[in-house]
Amino acid sequence: MKENKSDILFEFTQISKRYPGVQALQDVSITIHKGEVRALVGENGAGKSTFVNVVGGVVKPDSGEIYLEGEKIKINSPKHADELGISIVHQELSLFPNMDVASNLFINNLGEANPVFVNDQQLRSRAKEILNKVGLSHVSPTRKVASLQPGEQQLLEIGRCLVKNARLIILDEPTSSLADKEIQTLFGIMRELKKRGISIVFVSHRLDEVFEICDRVTVFRDGRHIKTVNTGDINNSELVRLILGRQMKEMYQEGNTVEFGEELLKVKSLWQKGKLRGVSFSLRRGEILGIAGLLGSGRTELVRAIFGLDKFQEGEIWVKGSKKQIRHPGQAIKLGIGYITEDRHKEGLVLEKSIVDNIAVVNLKRLASRLGWMSPKKEIEAAKRQKENLNIVTPSVFRKVKYLSGGNQQKVVLGKWLEISPDIYILDEPTRGIDVGAKAEFYKLIRQLAKEGAGVVLISSELPEIVNICHRVLVLRNGEFMAEYKDSQINAENILLAATGG
Repeated sequence: MKENKSDILFEFTQISKRYPGVQALQDVSITIHKGEVRALVGENGAGKSTFVNVVGGVVKPDSGEIYLEGEKIKINSPKHADELGISIVHQELSLFPNMDVASNLFINNLGEANPVFVNDQQLRSRAKEILNKVGLSHVSPTRKVASLQPGEQQLLEIGRCLVKNARLIILDEPTSSLADKEIQTLFGIMRELKKRGISIVFVSHRLDEVFEICDRVTVFRDGRHIKTVNTGDINNSELVRLILGRQMKEMYQEGNTVEFGEELLKVKSLWQKGKLRGVSFSLRRGEILGIAGLLGSGRTELVRAIFGLDKFQEGEIWVKGSKKQIRHPGQAIKLGIGYITEDRHKEGLVLEKSIVDNIAVVNLKRLASRLGWMSPKKEIEAAKRQKENLNIVTPSVFRKVKYLSGGNQQKVVLGKWLEISPDIYILDEPTRGIDVGAKAEFYKLIRQLAKEGAGVVLISSELPEIVNICHRVLVLRNGEFMAEYKDSQINAENILLAATGG
C-alpha cells in the first residue's frame, strides 16, 4: 500500500552521526505519521538516544535530511526544536525541585498569562487544568516539586508538553519510575493526544508496554534502522530477534544445581517507623533470594537499612554468625556487603568521572601504593579488567560514564563491586532501563556469583526475573513479609496475590 504523504509529519532520510571510535547512526531513514504512537526499541548503544538528540536539536547529524510536512528543515537547537513543536521528556527529568508545580509547568511560558506581569491566580488555575489531565488532581499547584514522588514528577514533566503546542512528543523510558496505576494514566494521556493528531515516539525496553500502547515499532541495532513494523504484525519473540540480531533461545538459562552453604546474613525483627514492621529473613552462601512487592512495599527501605544508608529503630543484623552494628556504608563494605542501588545516576555512579575513577571508588585501599598513595597503574588495571570481564562497550576506560549507554553504566556499577568480591550482593532493580541483551548478560552474572559462593539479594519489579532467577522469594507488603516461596511455589500468580493482598 502506497504511503500517503499528507499523513507524514516528519521524514528523516539517510541520517548519520559519528563520534570518535563510534558510528552512532548510519544512514537512518524513518517517517513518523501524524497521530501515531511509535515505539523506538533496541539494545543500549543501538543509536536510539543519538536519534532522539538529533530530533531534539541537541546533536547535529553529519549527513542526511529532515522534512517537516514535506518541507526540508534543519533543527538547529533544542529551542528551535521546541518552536517546531517537538517536546522531549528525557529519562533524567529537567524539573526545578525548589520551585512550585505551577512555575515548573509554565517555566517557558510565564509571560503567557499576562504579557507584562504573571497573574498568580490565573497561572494556578491553568496549572490545575493540566494537573487534572495528567492524573495529578491531588497535587496543589503551589506545592514544591521536591516533595513529589518520582512517579508524580514524571507525570508533571509530561504535563509540560501539554502546555506547549507540541506536534511530536518523545517519551524516553517514561514508565521506569511509575507504578501500574500511573502507567495506565500515562497511556490514557497518550491515547488522548493521539486523538488530537499529536504524534508520540515511545522509547522503551518494556516490550509488553510497546505492544499495549504503540501502533508501530521501529527497531535500531548498531546505529542502523533495522525495521519498522505494525505491532499487530509481530510477536514478542520475533521482536526480540530483531533487536538482538539473533534468536534468543532462553532469556533465563537454568544454572547448575547449587548447594547452599553457611548463613551469610540474618535480619531479625527490623522496624523502621512508617516503613518496616518487624522484618526478618536470612541469606545463605550460594543462594539468590528474591524480594518482591509493589512500589512502596518497603523493599528498598529494607536493603538501605541493612547497608547503613538509613537508620532503623529496632532489630538486629547478623553477618556470618556475628551481630553487627552497621551505621554507615563503609562498615557494610568492610563486612563484605556490596549494594547496587536502584538509582545508578544519583547514588551508584559519579557521572562526570571516568570508568577508571568509578571502578576505584569503593576499592581505594586495595588500589593504593605501600605508602598509601593511589596507584594510577592499579586503577587502570582494575578498570581494564572489569571492561574485559563485563564486556563494557567503550572506546576507552578513561571515558566519562555519562557518555555510556544505560547497560554499560550498570556494568560499571557492578564492576566496582566485583573488584572487592563481597560475600553478599544486594541488587536493587539491577536491570532497570537496560535492554534485553544486557539483561541476559546480567542474569548470567548473577547466577555465576551464586555459583562461586556469594549470597545475592535481588529486588526486582519484573516478575519474570524473580520467578526465573531466584531460589527463594519473599514478598513484602506494607513493610511486612507476607509470604515465602520455594521451588515450584515460585510463580507470578502466587507473588502477585501476596503482594496485593488478593
